[in-house]
Amino acid sequence: MPSSLSAVLLATLLPSCIYASSPVVTITNGTVQGRHSPEWNQDFFLGIPYAQPPIGDLRFRRPQAINSSFEGVFDASHYGHSCYQYGSNFNLSEDCLTINVVRPAGHEHPKLPILVWIYGGGLTLGSTADPQYNLSGIVEASALTDNPFIAVSMNYRLGVWGFLNTPVVHAEGSSNAGLLDQRLALRWVQDNIVSFGGDPNRVTVWGESAGAQSIGFHLTSYNGRNDNLFQAAILESGGPEGASLNTLPFYFAATDNLTRTVGCPRTWTSPSQLACLRNLSSEALFASNYTVVWNPIVDGDFLTDYPSALLAQNNFIRVPLLTGANTDEGVSFSVQNLNTTTDIYNSLFYWRNYALSPPNIRKLLQLYPNNPAVEPPYSNHANVTYPAYGAQWRRSAAIGGDLVMIAQRRRMAELYANTGEKVFSYRFDTPLYNATVPGSVKHFDNVMFSFQNISGAMGPLPQYQHYKALSTGIGKLYANFVGTHNPNGINTTNGTGLPEWPQYTIDSPTNVVLNATASFVEADTFPSGVSYWHDAENGG
Repeated sequence: MPSSLSAVLLATLLPSCIYASSPVVTITNGTVQGRHSPEWNQDFFLGIPYAQPPIGDLRFRRPQAINSSFEGVFDASHYGHSCYQYGSNFNLSEDCLTINVVRPAGHEHPKLPILVWIYGGGLTLGSTADPQYNLSGIVEASALTDNPFIAVSMNYRLGVWGFLNTPVVHAEGSSNAGLLDQRLALRWVQDNIVSFGGDPNRVTVWGESAGAQSIGFHLTSYNGRNDNLFQAAILESGGPEGASLNTLPFYFAATDNLTRTVGCPRTWTSPSQLACLRNLSSEALFASNYTVVWNPIVDGDFLTDYPSALLAQNNFIRVPLLTGANTDEGVSFSVQNLNTTTDIYNSLFYWRNYALSPPNIRKLLQLYPNNPAVEPPYSNHANVTYPAYGAQWRRSAAIGGDLVMIAQRRRMAELYANTGEKVFSYRFDTPLYNATVPGSVKHFDNVMFSFQNISGAMGPLPQYQHYKALSTGIGKLYANFVGTHNPNGINTTNGTGLPEWPQYTIDSPTNVVLNATASFVEADTFPSGVSYWHDAENGG
C-alpha cells in the first residue's frame, strides 16, 4: 500500500491516462467523471462544486446552492482551488466551495456508510488538498474491516471571507458563512451520495480541532434542531465550547482597519461599506493582509445562544459520539515565561472569552497547584520543571490544556452519556518519533495516525513499526464506529489489535489510551479542574 503522500501526489500530478477507467456518476447538477486509482483500488471524484462561487455580490454572503446544470461532463479528476488564507502554499481562489468523494472499489455493497471530514486550522487555515488530509488511507483501512465506507471532504470559507462580522452582514443573514458552507456541503451529501453508492442515512461527521469545533456548532445549531444531516460524530481535540465567540461590537475596530486599508467607507452600519468590500477584486482584498482572527458569532439564527448555554439547556442534537484529546494538549495552549503565582493570575485574564473574574481565578489557582507531578501529561513529566519556559510553565500548560480541550472533551462525553447515547472517549498518548521533552503528545499529533499517513513520521525501521500497527488499528476502530456506531464493531472482538473500547457511562467514565507501545483502558478521573470550568465559563 502506498503512503498517503505518494497517493495524493499521484492523484494530483499524473495524467488521467494512467488510470484503468474513469468512473462516471450522475448527480443533481449533471454528470461528473472521476478517475480510478489502481494503487489504492479506489475511485476519486474531486473538486465537485457544491455551491455557487462566492464571488462578487455573493462574497461574504451565506452560500447559495447551484441552480443550474453542468455544461457537458464535469471533470472531477483533480482537487479544486483552496479557499483564501494566509501562510499556505495551496492554489488559492475565492471560487473554492468544492467537495471530494473517495470510494473503495470491489465493495459492491449497496449504500455504503459515509464518513465526512471537516478540517481544522482555527477557521483561518486548511484545505482538502492538503496531503495530510488525503482520504485514501482511511478508506483503505475501512476496507480491511466488515465496515467499508465512502469518505467525503469539503472546502469552506476561512478568515474574513467566511466570518466577516458587521451589522449589515448580520442583518442580511450571512453571519457565520463558513459554517453555513459546511452545512450546505452536508446537504449536498444528502442529495447526491446515493449516486456514488452511499447511504445518506448513515453519515458520520469527523473533524479535528476547529473541525471538531465546527461539528460542535452543528450539534447545537438552530437551538438543537435535528435536520438529519448526520447520524454520528467523531470529535478529535475540539468541541463547541472551545472558541472565542465575541459579540458584533468586538469586530468594529477590525472592520474599521480593513476598510481603511482598502479604501472603502468606514461607516460600519452602512450598506455601502459592504457593497464596496464586495466590489473589490480578490487580489485587492487578499493584499490587505489584515489577519485578524474572525470567529463565529451568536447570530440568533444558526447559533441562537452560546454553545455552553445550549448544552446546559439540553438544546443539542443527540447522536452516537466518539470524542477524545491528546495527552499534552496544553503544550499548544499554554502561556510561557510564567514564574510566579502572580504571573499565572495575570495570564488568566488572557482567556477573555471565559470572562474569568478574580474570584474565579483564585479558585482555579487552588485547583491547579504548581505541582508538576499531578499535572498533564499525567506523570510523563513528574516532578520536572522547565525554567527555560518559566518556572510555572507546567502549571500553565495544565490550565490551558484543560480549558481549551480536555474540559470540553469530558463535558461532551458526560452530556451525551447522560442522554443515553453511545459515547466512546479516548486519550491519544503516542509521541511522534522525533518528539523531545517537553513536547510530549501535543495538539494535532494524532492526525497522521487517524489518516494512516505515518510514513514520514516513522523514523528508522523497524523500530517504529508499532506506529503502523496503532495507525491501522485506529482506522479500523473508526470504520467500525462509522458502520455500527461502536468502534468494536458487532463481533466479540474488534479485530484491531487494540483493547476493547468500553462505552463511556456516568457510573463508569473511561478512556481508551491509544499508545503505540501498549494501549490500555483508564478511568476518566485524573486530576483537573474540569468541572469548575463549566461553572466559570460564559460563552462558547
